[in-house]
Amino acid sequence: MILYETLFVVHPEKGPRMKEFIEKFKKVIEGQDGTVTAVDVWGARDLAYRIEKQARGFYTLLRYQATGKAVDELERNIRLTDGILRYLTVRADESTPTVSPSTPRYVEDTRRNDDPRRNEDPRRNEEPRRHTEESAPKVVEPPAE
Repeated sequence: MILYETLFVVHPEKGPRMKEFIEKFKKVIEGQDGTVTAVDVWGARDLAYRIEKQARGFYTLLRYQATGKAVDELERNIRLTDGILRYLTVRADESTPTVSPSTPRYVEDTRRNDDPRRNEDPRRNEEPRRHTEESAPKVVEPPAE
């Protein structure tokens, strides 16, 4: 059996029926001798572009082990289900963990130590200071020859 991930986006008005959709799709996978290993509900999120005049959708990720026949049957059921805006199925690598977009991530500073932007003065965007007579730089005359 091969590991697959299917991400589907549900219409915002059908969001309360999300558990019903998940159970239906789990039954389809298990009916084809597959096993669902993880269900990750991401919740309501903004779409990158409008789909069917909608700007938001409920995202859910199914991770399962199944055959290609089971994937075909699942996608057929998703297409026939009213309220699914989009879906995508990919073959997953077992060594790659699934990371939910809602989990906090550690971002490493990848700039090198010799990068001039690394030690930039945060005050560089401030207004230049005006000199008073006391704080004005002293003008030194060059020696006469």
